[in-house]
Amino acid sequence: MLLEVKDLNIEFYDTQPPQKVVKGISFSMEPGEILGIVGESGSGKTQTALSILQLLKSNSGISSGEILFKGKNLAGLSARQLQTIRGKEISMIFQEPMTSLNPVLTIGRQVEEALKIHGETDREKRRSLALEALSEAGLGDPEGIYGKYPHQLSGGMRQRVMIAAALITEPELLIADEPTTALDVTVQAQILELLKEINRRHKTAVLFISHDLAVIRRLCGRVLVMNQGIIEEEGEVSRVFEHPQQEYTRKLLAAIPDRRTSLRKRRRVD
Repeated sequence: MLLEVKDLNIEFYDTQPPQKVVKGISFSMEPGEILGIVGESGSGKTQTALSILQLLKSNSGISSGEILFKGKNLAGLSARQLQTIRGKEISMIFQEPMTSLNPVLTIGRQVEEALKIHGETDREKRRSLALEALSEAGLGDPEGIYGKYPHQLSGGMRQRVMIAAALITEPELLIADEPTTALDVTVQAQILELLKEINRRHKTAVLFISHDLAVIRRLCGRVLVMNQGIIEEEGEVSRVFEHPQQEYTRKLLAAIPDRRTSLRKRRRVD
């Protein structure tokens, strides 16, 4: 087992009494699996993802439970111990790369950062690995992009940069928090295909967070449906889509735009 979350509870401490936003959830991931967590805003899905690497904001925290990564409880590790895992064994990409990328540093420096943090001192080797990662992330002209700044790239290109930076250390688990939400449909599809290809090529496990069941269906093999801090339903994506057991899941499925309806609307506009 790669990841086991056991009876996880997360609270916001800036209210009295503290507000529980994740309520005793448990799930697991096998090596190389693509698992989706889906739910509306406020369902607790992002807090769950952030808790794995202890990236919760200062007003929140894990009140109880375990997060076992290869048998080691991440919830009990010190900041220094976590530093050896973050960005090396587990990496994370976020929804909006412009808020994650540093506007005053070149793309090359930022993609190399994880290598530098984890002890790679050879500058030429870092550069070589960064160019390779940019190329694998589907960015043409990696040499040119290496010297550019974030504002000089499109949204889709910036998201590919974030993927390159996350994967440069060859982590076993990639956590992707709504990485396609800010992208148009065409670029979104390209990013999903890239993640599937990375999973196939490197056997990287992917924990994919989304509010969009249609995206989950395209990428994931298994899904957890979260609502108000609990897991309402879980199972193989095909089963959950075809035979949902819970009313909340049926509600989410009903909200997916019908493709034929969307095409009719588009033709009317055109």
